[in-house]
Amino acid sequence: MNLAELYKDLGGTILTIGSDSHKPEHLGAYIQDAKKMLQEMGFKQYCTFDHMKPVFHDLDR
Repeated sequence: MNLAELYKDLGGTILTIGSDSHKPEHLGAYIQDAKKMLQEMGFKQYCTFDHMKPVFHDLDR
């Protein structure tokens, strides 16, 4: 079991997805892969923040 699965099992719902890129051409690398993995784990949404307020996005898109 990984941390995301444990978090879900414990009732967690707010997840953000980020990219730790060090070069501009790598910005956003693997974001689509992360979304697919979260969806396969049963998560329905991920979250971004706009002016410190959460904005939820469906993973089925």
